[in-house]
Amino acid sequence: MPWKPVYKSKKECKNERTLVLLLGGSIYDDGIGVQITNRRRRGDDRFRTKQDVHLEEHLWQRDFRAITEYFEREHATVWRSVPTRLHSDRNEALELINAFFQLDGDDHNRRERRTFVLYWAGHGLHNSGDWGFSIGGEITCQDIINAWRSRSVADNYNDMSSLTIIADTCYSGGWIEELRRENIPRLAYQAASRADEPAYVVDDGNIPRSLLMRKFIIEQNHPIGWYTWTCRDQHPMHFCEYSETENGEDLSAGQRRALVHGGPYYFFTVDRHWTSNGKMTTKERRVQLSKLSEYGTFIDDH
Repeated sequence: MPWKPVYKSKKECKNERTLVLLLGGSIYDDGIGVQITNRRRRGDDRFRTKQDVHLEEHLWQRDFRAITEYFEREHATVWRSVPTRLHSDRNEALELINAFFQLDGDDHNRRERRTFVLYWAGHGLHNSGDWGFSIGGEITCQDIINAWRSRSVADNYNDMSSLTIIADTCYSGGWIEELRRENIPRLAYQAASRADEPAYVVDDGNIPRSLLMRKFIIEQNHPIGWYTWTCRDQHPMHFCEYSETENGEDLSAGQRRALVHGGPYYFFTVDRHWTSNGKMTTKERRVQLSKLSEYGTFIDDH
């Protein structure tokens, strides 16, 4: 078995309602100066055509539909889904986040425990991991913390709500130390990469294109309980102090995961990526890896 189970059943955490906000940023990183033209200039990646933009927007809408459908199958309520698009506005996004968190202030069925899942798929700023927008600047880790603490019930003694953040963006590991220092109760954070690493989407025909979300969805839905991570340039990280940690074995050695509030969902850290160098020496293991490939797409590790 790849993992030593800590939890008897995921149903142990099912006494809660999960609300989800899916939030996208801009298609292109403004830092590289992309220009929209009628014709593409060969060899110059700074120029995109209107057809390129329409295709990218279509692919992001498709990805967000797939992610929305996943959360809805897990009995979560997707409050809003705003796919990644050509232009994104920082102030509009922060207003949405604040309105989302303020849903915790209504009195409807306050005896239920609520988990707020905030998913971000946009550009991350180098080293800081802050969320970049084409208009209005960036959203910082402190902005999200302030929005969460501004809930009308945040200071109540019986506040049992949880915050679960999935940052599907480059350099997202940069928020982990700040979140640790803030000591926010019932917080879980999944970063797509370390503070100095990019995060990838792969146009290979599979949905979603995000490597992080492929692993995330597969971790929850398949009894194999792990997705072999082979990307050597991107290593997801998670932070959660209220949950026990499982350590991977065999093909998932070098990985850790924890069951967090919401689905519940598995959040994970990849300390080292899997490589075939000298490891697949037996027929049994080659068959095992062949079975794994049915559940996900692998990046060539050369």
